[in-house]
Amino acid sequence: MSQTITITATSREGAGKGVNRKLRAQGLIPAVVYGHHYDALSLSVNATEMDKLFRPGHEDMQDYQLYKLIVNAADEKETMVVIKDIQRDPIKDRIRHIDFFAVRMDEKIIAPVHVRIMGKAIGVKNGGILRHLLHEIKVKSLPADVPPHIDIDVTAMEIGDSVHVKDLHVPASVQILTDAEAGVVNIMAPIVAKEEKTEGEGAPAAAAAKPAAAKAAPAAAAKPAAAKAAPAKK
Repeated sequence: MSQTITITATSREGAGKGVNRKLRAQGLIPAVVYGHHYDALSLSVNATEMDKLFRPGHEDMQDYQLYKLIVNAADEKETMVVIKDIQRDPIKDRIRHIDFFAVRMDEKIIAPVHVRIMGKAIGVKNGGILRHLLHEIKVKSLPADVPPHIDIDVTAMEIGDSVHVKDLHVPASVQILTDAEAGVVNIMAPIVAKEEKTEGEGAPAAAAAKPAAAKAAPAAAAKPAAAKAAPAKK
């Protein structure tokens, strides 16, 4: 596991848009911590610190991480947590709310683990196409045993090779919950699109002949008028 990062928070009272708006105006972000055997607690955390810690658009790509949450520093109340959810402003990307999930170090949890691709495959160098099909898997283990990420070295992979969930290597203390037969990465042969010859190449000539035929129609229609006999003289 990577080094534990400490997050400081302050307990707060009240809820609703009005309260949250005032907190944000003060440079704070509303948050909540909850979990198994843990009473939910409303918090506020420093917005500047959270923006540095959690970059916009990278939540799904971040390594699994345990954080030490200190609520009301004077009370010295520490809780180990993971990030459950981060809500952002859809326009400015600023964090609007954070959900912390409290964990017990002696109880197993289910957590998502990001799958990273390492190296450049031989198959890609030979013109193949690498497809990263599964970006994260779910595992179950004690919080401290969850791997921060899982790396796949694709250097030796050739065109036609593939890696499935069952091929991933994790510690014996970690149980993978994702379907073992699910594909994680493969290398496809390049697809060459062949253009078929247009059927009936004489079609344009036939189409061009139609206007000429149409032009002759008015002349043919005029013949009956010309064929009328002049009135007989009395």
